Amino acid sequence: MDPVRSYGDALALVTVTRTAAAPRGLVASLPAATGRPVQVLHVDTGGAPPVPGATPVRIREDVGRTAAVNRAVAALDQGVGWVVLADPQLEWAAGALDELLAAAVRYPRAAALGPRLRTASGADRASAGPLPTLGDALRGRVVAGPVPAGPVGALGTTCVLLRRVAWDSVDGFDARYPGCGVDPEPADLDLCDRLGRVGWLCVGVPTAEVTVPAGDAPCILEPRDRGIRRYVHDRHGVPARILMALARRN
Repeated sequence: MDPVRSYGDALALVTVTRTAAAPRGLVASLPAATGRPVQVLHVDTGGAPPVPGATPVRIREDVGRTAAVNRAVAALDQGVGWVVLADPQLEWAAGALDELLAAAVRYPRAAALGPRLRTASGADRASAGPLPTLGDALRGRVVAGPVPAGPVGALGTTCVLLRRVAWDSVDGFDARYPGCGVDPEPADLDLCDRLGRVGWLCVGVPTAEVTVPAGDAPCILEPRDRGIRRYVHDRHGVPARILMALARRN
């Protein structure tokens, strides 16, 4: 792996669309979320129209969200040291991104910082929780709830602020997890686990809020249970595959 690079303090936002719907509310609400300038990259694999204020990145095949994000982050210049991943349907509350940036100062080992996700009706949406134990993973169970304050095992990446040097230290997402639309999804668990193994933290910041759709996005590229099986296999090898097969029979 190449040595971890150093970066500046600039801020970029990456959003990925896989349909013809454009992330207009996401971009329009961004000025209220932070007083800092933000470079916005709109990565599109589904034919969405251009969005004012965003730099379009067109990918002519559906490579999955994780691979698309990896490509976009790698293309950012060296001045960008902070990257926000945000789903196109969300909208920012006033000051939300500034709250995440302030928390990053309080937690210098924070690699990923996640806000509180709320629906338009005001209900909390699950987006964080402990990394699954082997027993839970074998049964396909992932415990998740509203984002807590402070360090947490795993954060969903529906909306997350990333320290780019930490992202680089684990080579970003594992693109074998294409994404399944459930928060936190196996790609998120894998990323947070690998970050934790090299000394970084995932941190919840419930004082930062974003509005999101009421339900998870529909699963398209890979069923969640298949991603969880891969998560287990990567960490526990052949014995876990046998246990997982037995668990599915029960």
